[in-house]
Amino acid sequence: MDELISLAEQCLEIVKGLDEITEEDARDMILSGEPDLAIADALDIAYSHPELYAKFPDGVYELAKDPDYMAIHVYLDLLKTHRKR
Repeated sequence: MDELISLAEQCLEIVKGLDEITEEDARDMILSGEPDLAIADALDIAYSHPELYAKFPDGVYELAKDPDYMAIHVYLDLLKTHRKR
């Protein structure tokens, strides 16, 4: 769980200041023990800035490949497309 929280916080740093309301919701998700949803919120914020997907940690890409993390999994194609090679 600590690793997911750390990953969520890294993701929020990437999108910091772009959507304060969603960012606040994501922080609430972390506090409520659902860091995966916070990561999904960060990915949602990045949708308007697709160049940011390349900055997300490899751990997010790994989670996106896991269909059990459905809120993150839906971003798999975007992460693949914009991932640094």
